[in-house]
Amino acid sequence: MTPTSNNPSNNDAPPESLLKLQRQFAGHLRNPESTPAPEGVEERRMAIYRRLFFGNLRNLMAKNFPVLRRLVDDEGWERLIRQFMAEHRARTPMFTEIGQEFIRFIEQQQPDGLPPFTSELVHWEYLETVVRLHEADLGAIPADPAGDLVENVPVTNPTTQLGLYQWPVHEIGPKFQPEMPLEAPFVLAACRQRDHTIGFMRFNPVTARLVELMNENPESSGRSLLTAIAAELKAPDTDAIIRSGAGMLEKLREAGFILGTRKSGQ
Repeated sequence: MTPTSNNPSNNDAPPESLLKLQRQFAGHLRNPESTPAPEGVEERRMAIYRRLFFGNLRNLMAKNFPVLRRLVDDEGWERLIRQFMAEHRARTPMFTEIGQEFIRFIEQQQPDGLPPFTSELVHWEYLETVVRLHEADLGAIPADPAGDLVENVPVTNPTTQLGLYQWPVHEIGPKFQPEMPLEAPFVLAACRQRDHTIGFMRFNPVTARLVELMNENPESSGRSLLTAIAAELKAPDTDAIIRSGAGMLEKLREAGFILGTRKSGQ
């Protein structure tokens, strides 16, 4: 018996005429002004496809970036989405990741008429989406919510996302649109809490470093982590750093970024 080849035969590939039709169809949906519709397709049906494609993308971006949507008028928003459709080439087919493609488009194309803080604003808004859609089941993570965060091992919230910004993106809205960035960048963090709400917190550099160390050293106690912080800071009084850090850990727990401490036997 002749062995069967694992390589697809030429018969498995779409004919060139079909590939051409697919490309023209997609090109027309993306940019109907410069790409004519395929021949033989009824205009009434083509109009339905165009309306559905554009409307779904426009509404999806409005949900993913609600603050930016409120800052841009209807005409400007439609123009922005059409430019995104026509000029950007996505790297992913995943519908849930289109928001990240929109960020790349804003950063690379720098569309006219948008505020100078737009790139950072859309990044922050997308972080919220990432947190909200994170697959982690917080209820299934074993942690003692009242455990001693200094003497025991803190359990971090896996949905936590951090971003470094020069604009106060968490305060921007129709009534506040800054014209100049801040003098120094700062870290913003977001996480999904047990009640499924999104928690936010502005981190100072030491807090951001502490969260980074917790993620890098999931077996370390709070005391060990704070001792490492003291060493990095070359602090003359390690105990003072630990006392101050205990309050810092407690604030992280209250904000949902720490779920509690590791239970004995884990």
